[in-house]
Amino acid sequence: MKYLEFGKENKELMVLLHGGGTSYLGVLPAARKIAKHYHVVLLAYDGFNPSEPETEFKSLSYEAHCLEDYIIENYDGKVDILYGLSYGCRTLMQILEDNRLKITTTIADGMSLKDYPDIKNDVLKEIYLFFFTGIFFVIMGRAGKLRKRFLAKITGRSYEEADRILYTSASWNSWKNQDRCLIGKKTDYSVFRNTDMHIWYGIKGTVDKKLSSGLKELEQKGYPFSYKIFEDMGHGGLIAENTDRFIEEVQAAHHSH
Repeated sequence: MKYLEFGKENKELMVLLHGGGTSYLGVLPAARKIAKHYHVVLLAYDGFNPSEPETEFKSLSYEAHCLEDYIIENYDGKVDILYGLSYGCRTLMQILEDNRLKITTTIADGMSLKDYPDIKNDVLKEIYLFFFTGIFFVIMGRAGKLRKRFLAKITGRSYEEADRILYTSASWNSWKNQDRCLIGKKTDYSVFRNTDMHIWYGIKGTVDKKLSSGLKELEQKGYPFSYKIFEDMGHGGLIAENTDRFIEEVQAAHHSH
């Protein structure tokens, strides 16, 4: 995997975790703009990195642990702002479990609040992956013009953005490994106590409307977090299509701490 760094002259460190089925190229223009204000580290996942097409995504915990070690080795385990988008929120939650790290502000954008099923049997796991992962692999992993238009509609994004951010060269194994490692994994929301936690949703499309449906239930369980709904934004649209506003929202969340 690779770590792309920008704005090293800035004091505060922001780590960016992009979504599944995309590459770092989808966040790259935003990262360069954000670097006017923050020292940015952008993670390029194995298997979804056009700069390393020979790599394969192993597991979420592997990607997270490598990043954790990188932060400890290079930045004494301190992160001012940790931002995850979509599947990147899964990585984000894994990182928050590492007590070696000190993360001041965390932002989970388009976070799924639903766990994967707990399947013990290996054969049944493969059947689940064939159908569940297979749907996303066909729609996103091998997307043509019609499928990109469909994705743009349900995510509340433009076709141009869908075309730009999707990564269609990842292997079937990389796609399966993204999901296999989450089967039976129960999300530990107690890690919210390790940071100042913010959850964002852009509900212009249907995707984040569904993803955010469990917010009230999560809130009732007493976990410490705040949330914000952007009705005029799509899934991930804030960082990609409205970067100036993204920076303003990040600064507001960070300064509130």
